Amino acid sequence: MLLILPVFLTIIFTIMEIGYVSFQLILLNHATYEVARIGGMTTTSPPGHGCGKLNEIMKTIIQSATVSCGTEKTLTDPQSLQDNFDLIITGSNNIKLIFPISSMILAKPKGTGMRLLQAVVRMPIESPLKK
Repeated sequence: MLLILPVFLTIIFTIMEIGYVSFQLILLNHATYEVARIGGMTTTSPPGHGCGKLNEIMKTIIQSATVSCGTEKTLTDPQSLQDNFDLIITGSNNIKLIFPISSMILAKPKGTGMRLLQAVVRMPIESPLKK
C-alpha cells in the first residue's frame, strides 16, 4: 500500500490536472475566436492601430487573459481590385495549476506552478468595397 498509493494518486491527480488544462485551453480558444470575430467586423482595412479595444473585450470574457494582434495581407479581390487583410489574434492566459505533484510535471516554465496557454485565430477583416 505504501509503495503503490503515491504512484496511483500521482497518476490520478495528473489526469485531473490535464483535464483542467484542457478545459482552460478550450475556454481560451473560444474567447479568442469571439474577440477575433468582433475585431474582424470592427477593424478598418488596413489596420494601423493596436488592439487595445480587443484586449478590453478579452478581459470581459477571461479576466486574466491578454491578446496581441497583427494583420497579414491576403489575396486581392479580382473584381474590385481591393486588397484584403486577415486579422491574426493571439490569446494568452497564464493559469495556476491545482495539484502540487502534477504541477511539477506540467508547469511551463518548470517549478512555477503555472502554465502559459496560447490560442491563435485568423479572421478576415470585413471591409466595404471601394467606389
